[in-house]
Amino acid sequence: DAGFPGCDRFSGMLIMDDMHKPDEVHSDTMRSSVIKNYKETIAQRVRAPNVPQVFIGQCLHEDDVSQFFKDGRDGYDWVRVVLRGIDDANNALDPNVKTLNELKILEKHSEYVFWAQYQQQPQPAGGGIFKSKDFFILDEEPEFVMTFITADTAETSKSHNDATVFSFWGLYKVNDLNRKSIDQWAVHSIDCMQIRVEPKHLESEFLSFYSDCSMHKTPPDFAAIEKKSTGVTLASVLEDIRGLTVRDIKRTRASGSKIDRFLEIQPIISKRLVSLTYSAKHKEMFIEHMSKITANNTHRHDDIADTVYDAIKIALIDKSLRTKYDDKPAPANALISKMMERNAKLTHLRSR
Repeated sequence: DAGFPGCDRFSGMLIMDDMHKPDEVHSDTMRSSVIKNYKETIAQRVRAPNVPQVFIGQCLHEDDVSQFFKDGRDGYDWVRVVLRGIDDANNALDPNVKTLNELKILEKHSEYVFWAQYQQQPQPAGGGIFKSKDFFILDEEPEFVMTFITADTAETSKSHNDATVFSFWGLYKVNDLNRKSIDQWAVHSIDCMQIRVEPKHLESEFLSFYSDCSMHKTPPDFAAIEKKSTGVTLASVLEDIRGLTVRDIKRTRASGSKIDRFLEIQPIISKRLVSLTYSAKHKEMFIEHMSKITANNTHRHDDIADTVYDAIKIALIDKSLRTKYDDKPAPANALISKMMERNAKLTHLRSR
């Protein structure tokens, strides 16, 4: 028993230590059995209201018991104390145990062990397709020629399934070091919202997100939604709203699997053609999610990645947005500069 029955003060505690073994945590069956054992046996040993539960252990897998607690799937909001081998200031947690140099060597030669057992951020086995360094970070937003939304809707609100994600994007031309526009386009993640709600609430959640996007100096031109499952209902409702254009995202056999699609956009992301603003509230969530996408499909979620693929596919692969802007008149200040240059040449000719 943990605690004394009927006691209204502290009378004991439930401590769980290293519930997973590193060599067993990659088995779906073993992970599930540990979580089941907690729910059906261990949690039932608490005998009084004021008996705290303490879990001590490494986060070895994206779906292990520690993640079960973090997600609140037992109904509790756990207080987290996370000790990482290397902190945000690039200091080793305890140089007497492992020096910074030893940890860096471990990161290079045993990446999964390093991120799971030392950083408590398990990267899926197989290695990530996208690297965090590939996402270009800007101090401020670039000048967009247009903006749009991509949406990936979920069928359920359960935390262990993919979430519904709405992403707000801007299309812009890349500048070189001299701040001159070059013939290269990129997309910028302006905002991203990840939610888990029942399908009946999707419309109100999307409209709230769309309303916020409409306050941007370059409001969205359209929303792209795959018309499947809950996306069909959401798209049909939104099509009746004046001023909002809904584009249908089509998946065909030629589109390949999800992994095929992620590998299709990998070269584009590696060229740093997807950017975020340094101060964007979703930056860490976005980059962390994308860094966990693997080529062998061992990652846990890919909802944000789906919206990233759709944005890149529309804007940079199919190039279905740029044609209407290719012949767009130059900005007023550019026209004025050209006129002044022309007038200067005419004055020079007259003087001759």
